[in-house]
Amino acid sequence: MKLLSASEAIWPALLRTYSYLFRAFQWETFLKLAIVATISEGFLVSFKFWVPNTFPFEVDTAAWKSFLLKPEFLLVTVLAAAAIFVAGIYCYLIVIRLRFSFFHSLIHQTTEFRTASRLYSLEADRFFTACMLVWLGFLVALALLVVLFVLAVYTVVGTPTAAGKLDPGNFLIMFFPCIGLAFALILAVCAAKVVLNDFILPHMAIEGASFRKAWADVRIRIAANRETFISYFVLRMTMLLIASLVLGFLAWVLGLIVFGILSVSATGFNSMLDGTEDVRVYLLIGARLIFIVLGMGAGSVIAASFGGPICVFLRTYALFYYGGHYKALGNLLEPSTPQSAAIERMAETQGVRG
Repeated sequence: MKLLSASEAIWPALLRTYSYLFRAFQWETFLKLAIVATISEGFLVSFKFWVPNTFPFEVDTAAWKSFLLKPEFLLVTVLAAAAIFVAGIYCYLIVIRLRFSFFHSLIHQTTEFRTASRLYSLEADRFFTACMLVWLGFLVALALLVVLFVLAVYTVVGTPTAAGKLDPGNFLIMFFPCIGLAFALILAVCAAKVVLNDFILPHMAIEGASFRKAWADVRIRIAANRETFISYFVLRMTMLLIASLVLGFLAWVLGLIVFGILSVSATGFNSMLDGTEDVRVYLLIGARLIFIVLGMGAGSVIAASFGGPICVFLRTYALFYYGGHYKALGNLLEPSTPQSAAIERMAETQGVRG
């Protein structure tokens, strides 16, 4: 596979995305692929659908807070919070495994995600451990940044002017560096996510390499082509932002129509059955629950239908771009023929001579 620039990789990624999602189109297959892509890439189009007075009781948030923080119930609250945290970590592990199977399915144009996930269980566990360590490092950096921000606030408030007002000089000296550090941290998190998922993951999936070896190989390639990798990162972030704005707006418009119809229907049932005392009370509760399920289902379908193609394209775009730098990946995307292999050897020889 020939080396593609960041802009040149867009067109083949679009063609492969169309072939993967829309050629021989079937709604069931499309939704399956879109949902897997959306979950594995962590890109969600949010939606809101609310049915008033769904439950026949009021939820007192303040009372629940005081109840959960009572000394005799505090241990249960802590254990519940720990259980939720562990469940979240396990869900992240599942997403990592799904990400490997999604990577496999895009390369081989298959939809057997369960079979693919079994092929990369060890690599996914290694990648999960490495990602947790990376995000833990960023969490420590975030904690230090918060401490620095608190110290800056304390310094500015504690050193007023002679008139007792805030000193603008101290404000500028303290807060502009804090804003710069916060922006740098956000940029570093985005870059780390791209490097992990777009560059390191293919090495671990194809070679079964350790995270350290994969990172060493990626670092060598980035150092040799620093400008092209920077342009890839900028273009990838730009396309994600533009696609999110455009498709997010379209999803919002479609959601207004769908949720508007559901809301009008739910309001009709509420006005027809509300205030009754007999069995119709249970019919009203059942109707409200049905509308909630319909709203969640419709919202999930809309989110996957708009978010899935974005995720498939961005992951395919990453494959085509990095496939030119990583021969093993490029050969899987475009298997070499004798003629193409000879051309690649000639190009490599000319590059060495140059």
